[in-house]
Parts: sequence; structure tokens; C-alpha cells
Amino acid sequence: MVSRGIARQLLGTVIAVVAGWLTALLLLEATTAIELLQEPHYIVPDALVVGPIVSAWFMAYFILPVWALILIPLYLFIPSSSMLWRWPICTLCGAAAGFLIVSLVFGGIPRVGHVSSGAWASYILATIVGGVTCLIGSLTKHMFKPAI
Repeated sequence: MVSRGIARQLLGTVIAVVAGWLTALLLLEATTAIELLQEPHYIVPDALVVGPIVSAWFMAYFILPVWALILIPLYLFIPSSSMLWRWPICTLCGAAAGFLIVSLVFGGIPRVGHVSSGAWASYILATIVGGVTCLIGSLTKHMFKPAI
């Protein structure tokens, strides 16, 4: 049986992860809307619906393992008095972690001159998701994490 304190902390991690995930979906939705407005002759009626659903499933393959293997242990074992919980530090660590995790999955960091700008989208999105996730986690820790 999971104690009430651990269950509360797990809820804090879920809220942080969902915030990062929703941020990514909103960015993808905004990007799609802008592209559709720029190319009105190329409007696909369900692009604003199907795209986010497909993206959500694809992002889940990244987000869920990172949440289970990295975020939950860090959230449970780093005391709330640690400097890592300060929002600027936590946000930078999350952004760096998002970038590095995608770099590991995709086999490294692409060189600027040899990769199309579209290839960087996954790196930028992962950096934003990691940063927002840690920002929300650090800003809401007082609600979910016991003061130690």
C-alpha cells in the first residue's frame, strides 16, 4: 500500500508532466494553425485534430519512461530544501535533460550546417517540455512535497 505522502508526491509529478505535455501540444497546435493560415490552399480539415492526437501518442513514448525512471525518483528523493528545487535551477535542469534525452534517443546532436531546420523541432520541443515540467514541479512542490 502506498502511503498518503508518496501518493501526494506522485500526484505532483503527474501534474508537472501533464503541464509539460500540454505545453508541447499547444505549441504544436499553434504551429499547425500558423502553417494552415500561411498556406490556405493546403488546408486539411482535420489537421488541427488528428495532428495533436498523433503527436500526443508519439510524445507519450518519450514522456512516460522519463517520468517513471527519472522524474519520480528525483521528486521522491531530493529534499524540498535542496537548491535544485528553486525554479530557475530546476527549469534549466529540466530543459537540459529534455534536450539530452532526445539527443540520446536520436543518436546525438545534429550539426547546424548539415541538418534541416525541421530536424531541430524535436530538440526544441523536448527542451521546452523538460523546462516546463520542472518549472511546474518546482512551483507546486509546496503543495505536494513534505517540507524537509
